[in-house]
Parts: sequence; structure tokens; C-alpha cells
Amino acid sequence: DSTGDPSKTSIDIGCKGSMRTTLKAKGKTAHGSTPYLGDNAIEKILSLIPYVKRISEYRLKVPRELEPVIASTIQYMRESPGLDEEQRRAIERLFHYPSVSLNMIHGGVKINVVPDRAEASFDIRLTPGVRVEDARREMMRLIEEAGVPGVEVEIEPPFTETAGYYEPPNSSFVTQLSEAVERATGIKPFLKILTGGTDAIFIKKYTGIPCLGFGPVAEGQAHAPNEHVSIDGLVAAAKTYAIFPFLYKKEG
Repeated sequence: DSTGDPSKTSIDIGCKGSMRTTLKAKGKTAHGSTPYLGDNAIEKILSLIPYVKRISEYRLKVPRELEPVIASTIQYMRESPGLDEEQRRAIERLFHYPSVSLNMIHGGVKINVVPDRAEASFDIRLTPGVRVEDARREMMRLIEEAGVPGVEVEIEPPFTETAGYYEPPNSSFVTQLSEAVERATGIKPFLKILTGGTDAIFIKKYTGIPCLGFGPVAEGQAHAPNEHVSIDGLVAAAKTYAIFPFLYKKEG
């Protein structure tokens, strides 16, 4: 990415994949004044949440060739201004363990009615290259350990056997784009992995076309109402795009 800050010039060689998980609890309605006659679905969900979050303690089997890229990504992220120590510790774990965020919860129809339905959805991200089935199996083990009856678990099927997508760091594609960036900016870019997902996952799966990320960005501006990039970053990206076709040679 071209931020306009030479020290932060980088190429994204991959992105995380997701293992979106939804809990659907069923209970029994009753009047709120006699809760013992009902079966509270929201309370079932609340009991399960800590078990689902324990997936963040599961050590991922990350491809060895990504370890240097993970290290450079963590270093880059830790240098973001305004982070406290807890956030820095979270960044240190971000690629060797799943991240988990409870982002949606629904339940109840009225304040004086025991709810018979409740639902919670978790955004769980996995480092590219890890086996999704291993993480899914651990998730099911945790939920079974909780022993909460009347709860259905839905885990979004993966698009590929391994999570996310990455281009091998030593591939000719990475080498050629790195050279184009260096010629355009005078700076050798470092390699990193995105914490979110990209269309590269689908492009590679359905077309076989390898993907890398490089373009003008402004840190902290993604999806913001006033999202913008610097002129220096835009110019550097345009130069790189102009140079790259002259360096690219398809493998094989």
C-alpha cells in the first residue's frame, strides 16, 4: 500500500478468511412474572457466549512460509498511534489465534414475556492457509462442552479447504510487483497480510488468477464517511501500475 509515508510502503500478499458462526436458541414463552414456567432462550445464548469466545485461545497451524510476513504485519500494526497495551497484546495474537467478535444478537418480543427465540452471530477470522475444518471442529467441541440444550449451531461453509488466500512470499509475482514499487518510489516494500477479507479469495478459487494488493490508502480511513488518500500515495500507486506491466512475466 502507498500511504505517502515511505516507511509504510507495503504489499498485501494475502487476507484472512472467515468462519461465521450463528447460535439459534429455542425455549418456551411464559409471563415475565412467572419465569419458572418458561425456558428463556436469551439466557441460553448468554451461557454459550463465553464458550464461543474461547475459540480465540485455539492455536492455529499457520503455514511456515508466512511467519516472516506475520512478523512484519504485527510490527506495522503495533506502530499505529493511540493504541493502549491491551490493544497491542491483541495484535500480537492476531494471526496465530482466531479473532472473534460478537456482532449481532436478537431475542425477545416484549419486556413482560419470556423469550422462546434468540440468536447471536459471531465474526470469526482465520489466518490464510490454516485448515478451516480444524477450527470448526474445535468450535463444536467448545459448544458441546457448554452442554446447553435447545441450541442450533450454524457455521458458514468455507469457500476453500484452507482459510482466506495468500500468494507465496517468494513467488515471481510478489518479486515483480516489489520491484515495480521500488522503481516507482525508491523504497523496497515490506509484505503484510490483511486482517479482513478481499475478493482475492473468490478470484483465485474460480479463475486461478493470483492476487496481490497495492494501492493508495490513508490509515484509519477505510469505510469512513470522509475516506480519502494522499496525493503522494495516489501518484506513487499510478507510477507502480505503469511500470508493473513491463516487469510482469507469467509463471510457467
